[in-house]
Amino acid sequence: MKRSIAILLLIVGSQHRAAAGTEVFPIGTVVPSVTCLDNPKQSYALYLPSTFAATRKWPTIYVFDPFAHGQAAVEVVRAAAEKFGYIVAASNNSKNGPMGGSLEAARAIWQDTHQRLPFDQNRQYFAGLSGGARVATSLALSCGDCAAGVIANAAGFPTTAMPSAQMKFAYFATVGDADFNYPEFAQLRPKLEASGERYLIRTFEGPHDWAPADLWFEALDWMDLQAMAAGTLARDPMRIQATLDATMTRAKAFETKNELLAAYREYQVVVRNFPGLASVISAQAKASDLEKNKGLKKAEKQEVAEIEEQDRLEATPSAQMQRLPTGELDALAFGDLRSSIADLKRQAAGHDRESLIKRRALQGLVVQAYESGDDSMDRKAYSVALRYFELAAAGSANPAWAHYQRARIYALTSDKKSMLSELKECIAAGVHNSSALDLEEFQRYRDQPDFKNVEEEWKKKAAR
Repeated sequence: MKRSIAILLLIVGSQHRAAAGTEVFPIGTVVPSVTCLDNPKQSYALYLPSTFAATRKWPTIYVFDPFAHGQAAVEVVRAAAEKFGYIVAASNNSKNGPMGGSLEAARAIWQDTHQRLPFDQNRQYFAGLSGGARVATSLALSCGDCAAGVIANAAGFPTTAMPSAQMKFAYFATVGDADFNYPEFAQLRPKLEASGERYLIRTFEGPHDWAPADLWFEALDWMDLQAMAAGTLARDPMRIQATLDATMTRAKAFETKNELLAAYREYQVVVRNFPGLASVISAQAKASDLEKNKGLKKAEKQEVAEIEEQDRLEATPSAQMQRLPTGELDALAFGDLRSSIADLKRQAAGHDRESLIKRRALQGLVVQAYESGDDSMDRKAYSVALRYFELAAAGSANPAWAHYQRARIYALTSDKKSMLSELKECIAAGVHNSSALDLEEFQRYRDQPDFKNVEEEWKKKAAR
């Protein structure tokens, strides 16, 4: 598959470079849907910065959302793209799963943007969230020199790949401190270090999600600095120094708070990413001193212990969930599983470090339940899917989506009473997307008074 993506991207790029810069789009505003000229089934959301002009070439970010929400993905990047002058294109088709269509979507938006926009072939970037982050990294690994960088949110490399010295792109990653994928990045860091490539991993407060705006500003600033180091962007000494000063200040602040592991990693950011741009002697000395500090070793061991604790908390419930499709889990065992997830949710509600680890484990189990439920729905194993979404509801901070999926199943299986009950749960929990009831499975109920009442209440909530 990697070879296929590489060939697709390189062929498409060579075919359409000459035609770039011929299309007119609104600037400084998000265009929700641009239909691909050569593949009308594919579309993407587009943002051109307010300074855009077709007379020059622009860096471009291709973004992949796990649910094909292109407009939402562009909005996440928009402010940083405006400040630093990037084109953003996000697929409205690519989504998680084996049938997610990421390859076709990547090919379509790559071809279309290269045909219609003036792009800088030395500064093309891939970004994504969760499964979309793995798509972004896979594309960069596959396409040779076509990618200058990857911005990965909440997930790392594809499962079949690892960092290596052959990587030809800069790698910026973000992960929430309560993200179930947090251990993945802790384990990825030494592999990236061993590759010798330039990388930066940032942690923010929060769960499995897009990085907040301030990290997108940092990500694009960092990518610009990598372009300066590579000679594909004119050097700006004042900007380089400002970024270096901010990094050193952050490292010293961590030291002051005795957060030695965070301080050490911050100094390493300078040592790894600034050679050729600025002097790193001071940062090297600080990192060397910290390497001798017993407190650093203790912090590293603590991180490993937390990862092991998360694995322990997830192991038994995860294994039980995997038994659901086989029918091995009887009603009593299922009830115990649901109760254990609900108990973990209560235990994860605190604000201490132990609660944070439990939130990571809980989120991992909820995601497993959702993904397994979706897979069961695809296979029309509706009774199994109902149980998975019941577990997701038991563990979710906001169970509305789980109730909505259950409502869809009841609609498909002609259980109107249960369907209406689940839709009311959705309303109470906060899912009020005005188009959510337009799906085909709800159509045969549209003229029935009890459904109409629920629909009216739903749309009233959506309008607020």
